[in-house]
Amino acid sequence: MLIEKLTVGPLEENCYLVGAAGTGRCAVVDPGAESGRIFAAIERRGLTPERILLTHGHVDHIAHCAHVAERYGLGVWIHAADLPYLERPQWPELEAFLQARPCPKPAGWLDEGVEVAVAGLVLRVLHTPGHTPGGICLIDEASREILVGDTIFHRGVGRTDLPGGDGPTLARSIREKLFPLGGDYRLLPGHGPETSLDDERRENPFVGAAVALPAW
Repeated sequence: MLIEKLTVGPLEENCYLVGAAGTGRCAVVDPGAESGRIFAAIERRGLTPERILLTHGHVDHIAHCAHVAERYGLGVWIHAADLPYLERPQWPELEAFLQARPCPKPAGWLDEGVEVAVAGLVLRVLHTPGHTPGGICLIDEASREILVGDTIFHRGVGRTDLPGGDGPTLARSIREKLFPLGGDYRLLPGHGPETSLDDERRENPFVGAAVALPAW
């Protein structure tokens, strides 16, 4: 699934280009900053983008949606519960610093159980609220990879002290939705290095405690 990971912006957010090998197509996941670098990666690889997929609505994940959408004529997809993050400013100073522009109105919804056919992939939506009400993961069963956004990190979880965050809800999402998935998966998070589901089942110290971490 993974074509390229780009760590962008001052908050070091991970934007992903994903697609099936050999198709020449991709989806852009969480274009949070530095759209020039995203454009360069797409064009260097000769890709045709098809959609923008958002794991949640925090500004560091959506700030350059408009830039990417307008350049390639793309629709934006997000969980309906995070629509308010797109409709009103979150942190004006940070938005100005990131050179954010208003995100386009969504073309579709990434709700629980939806299967998204894009760039030769079929991605299943797992709704994992807690970091935000509409936080999601995107599962590619074919490659055993999951785009987990800010639901879970390498030995960490997304912070829950921002508006819309809820620690116990996030812990339940991880324990009751992610961890019960059968077998191991490669996890591609919204910040930091990749990890694996088996490693986080064994070694993540924060899921039971449901604490807020100093990370985005």
